[in-house]
Amino acid sequence: MNCKISFVNDTGLWLFLVLILYSCAPKITSFTASPAAITKNDSVVLNWKIKGTPTLMYNQRKISRPGSDSLDVLEFTLSVKKGKKEKHVKRQISLLTNESSDNVVLATNDVKGDTLIAEGIKDTELWSNFEIISVSSASHRSLIVLHDNIQGALDSSGTTSNAWEGTPYSGTWKIMTQLTEAEKKDSTIIPGRLEINALIRSFKK
Repeated sequence: MNCKISFVNDTGLWLFLVLILYSCAPKITSFTASPAAITKNDSVVLNWKIKGTPTLMYNQRKISRPGSDSLDVLEFTLSVKKGKKEKHVKRQISLLTNESSDNVVLATNDVKGDTLIAEGIKDTELWSNFEIISVSSASHRSLIVLHDNIQGALDSSGTTSNAWEGTPYSGTWKIMTQLTEAEKKDSTIIPGRLEINALIRSFKK
């Protein structure tokens, strides 16, 4: 489409002008990259729906993660050009080793009696190809953990437990801990999150 536009000094033509400008712009309706996490020699599938001429670039870099080691990611940048205009969208894929360490960090959302509870879901899409080797407390306190219908105890020293070995890493996690005497007296010092560390490995379905 020819995007050459002549400006006319007539306010009645502004809407028509805006529509022409929009039709001349590049458009990225969708851009997906899957799976969200891979290991060495895995494949990544990219899909996009666009209007314009595409160019795909990628690079590997490290990103920092609060409470965890830095993470290697593959970053894909889709550029779409139409006329003199260009639009960019980025997608990231986590690049993991066959065995990796990751943290389950859950916001505390309930107190029952003297038990503090945190519950949430570890991203099913991101971690669907990983299973657990072992877990340990990363909260410097004793924890009771429920995952994949298995309940186990973790001590405050960070000793690892193999209670969940071979179970999926993704899915619902529930972490519980006893309130300290100080926390019972002063609710403002109750921690806002509970955290465990998991050693995980990839598997192919």
